[in-house]
Amino acid sequence: MSKRNKSIPILILILITWFNGIAQNPNPNKNPIKAMFFQRYMHIGSIFPTLNFKCRTQLFNYSKKYISSLKKKGWQLTFEDNFDSINKEKWRLGQPWGYFHEASLHQYHDENNVISKNGYLNLTGKYTPKEFKLKDSSITIPYSIGLINSDISFMQKYGYFEIRCKNPTGPATWPAFWLTGAHRWPPEIDIFEMYGKQTGKKIHKQISSIHFGLIGSKSRGTLVRKIWLPKDTDTAFHVYACQWTPNAIKFYTDGILTRKQRVNKRLRLWMDDEMVIIINNGFEAKYLKYLPKDFKENAFVIDWVRVYKKTSN
Repeated sequence: MSKRNKSIPILILILITWFNGIAQNPNPNKNPIKAMFFQRYMHIGSIFPTLNFKCRTQLFNYSKKYISSLKKKGWQLTFEDNFDSINKEKWRLGQPWGYFHEASLHQYHDENNVISKNGYLNLTGKYTPKEFKLKDSSITIPYSIGLINSDISFMQKYGYFEIRCKNPTGPATWPAFWLTGAHRWPPEIDIFEMYGKQTGKKIHKQISSIHFGLIGSKSRGTLVRKIWLPKDTDTAFHVYACQWTPNAIKFYTDGILTRKQRVNKRLRLWMDDEMVIIINNGFEAKYLKYLPKDFKENAFVIDWVRVYKKTSN
C-alpha cells in the first residue's frame, strides 16, 4: 500500500473524531430538556460516534487489543468484584422493593438466577412460572431473571464505573448495567441497555441514557444515545464504562469515547447525588412471543465490575 493510501484511514479517523467532538460538546448552557427531543427521537448525534467507533475497531482493530488496566493513574479503586463467588455482603440479589415491578408483570427477580460459574457471574433468564400476590389477586409471572444491586454495601457520587461482560443471545433479551440514586430517583445513568428485539440481532446496539427531573412518578427527561457495536457482543466480552464528574458524563466502549454529555446547572440538580450499581438480565415483554418453543434459559455473563474515584487532576 502506498503512503497516500495508508494515510486515508488516518485522515478519515481525524475527521470523524473532530465531528464527533462537535456532536458531543453542545453549549454547556443549553437546556437539556429542549435538547432531549433530538437525542431521544432523532439520534442525529449518534451518527458520528458510531462512525468513530467503527473506524477505530474495523480499520485499526482497536477493541480486540483493548485491556482495561486495573491501576489507572489519578484514580483510586473503591469497589471491585471478580465474581469468583457470590458475595451477599456486597450485593443484594434483587431489588429492595420486591420480587417484581407492576409495570413488568412478565418477569420477577430470583436469587437462583444469580450464579458464579468458572470465575464469571451468570445472570440467567429462565422460563419458570411462579405465582405471586398482587393486591387482592393472584398472578402467575412466567419468567425469572437475575439482578444484583450494590445498595447494601456501596454507593458513590462521581467516579469511573466499568464492567467487562458478554450479552445474552436470542430474541427478547434486555441486559443492563446502570447507576441509580441511592436516596431518590432520578438520578439514573444507564451505561448500557441492549435489546435483542424480534430476532436477537439488535443486541449489538448500545443505548446509554441519562434520566433527570420528575413529573409525578415519571422521569421528566431522558437524554439518549445509540451506537452500533461489532456484531459479537453476545459471543465475545467487551468493556463498557462511564466517567461521571460534576461537569460531564462520558461513556466508553472498549476504551473508545462514544458519548460526552455536558452537565449544566439544571442537569446537575439531579446528578449531584450518590448512586448505586445495578446489573441485570431481563426480557422485553412484547418480544417474548419470538422465543423458541423449547426455550429454557439464557445468560448475561459478567467477568468483573470496578469503580474508581478521582484522586488528582
